[in-house]
Amino acid sequence: MGHARPAAAAPGIARTIAHFVGQVLADAPTDVVPALQELRDEQVPRTCAVVENVVALHR
Repeated sequence: MGHARPAAAAPGIARTIAHFVGQVLADAPTDVVPALQELRDEQVPRTCAVVENVVALHR
């Protein structure tokens, strides 16, 4: 049934995780905002690049 191509779901799952992490970091409490913004500024673009590579591999 749905087990024949489980890797096909990877791009959607990766996009969802990247979006969720971006939203969580955007809504961080003010006392940790600078550290989280720095982390987000570094990691979210990297995560998005990985997602795009995974999507490209499955096209």
